[in-house]
Amino acid sequence: MVKVSTVIIAVLLALSVVWSVMILVSPTMVLEGDSQAVAGKSYQDLMAAGGVGVALLYVRHMQVFALAAAIGGAFILFAAFRKGEKWAWWAMLTINVVVWGFGTAINLVISNYTDFIPFAVGLAVNLVALGIPIKSFFPAKA
Repeated sequence: MVKVSTVIIAVLLALSVVWSVMILVSPTMVLEGDSQAVAGKSYQDLMAAGGVGVALLYVRHMQVFALAAAIGGAFILFAAFRKGEKWAWWAMLTINVVVWGFGTAINLVISNYTDFIPFAVGLAVNLVALGIPIKSFFPAKA
């Protein structure tokens, strides 16, 4: 069961890296959706010319953190999680709830359902992947 869970989480981490790199290269992908959800206007209509550059830099900065979380998660996944270490299960739970949960919550709050759906699916799949091997990490006491 740990192997199945490891593969599922590894696929999600790989998708996270691809998504983060895409947004790092083209941050307007998310900036436009959030601007439309919050203000009903394009981000370009909301900011002075200098403000657009600051917003794009901010989005890129967030993606560096997202990449770091995915890379750190991969190290935990392959170094300890697949070996059944309890701390790694807790670490993966924490990383997944913080990263995927925040994206789910913030997009729900601002009514950006285009971004809400992938975050919610990612959160659900991660929680299922962590639930599959739970008995391997926390066996019943005899």
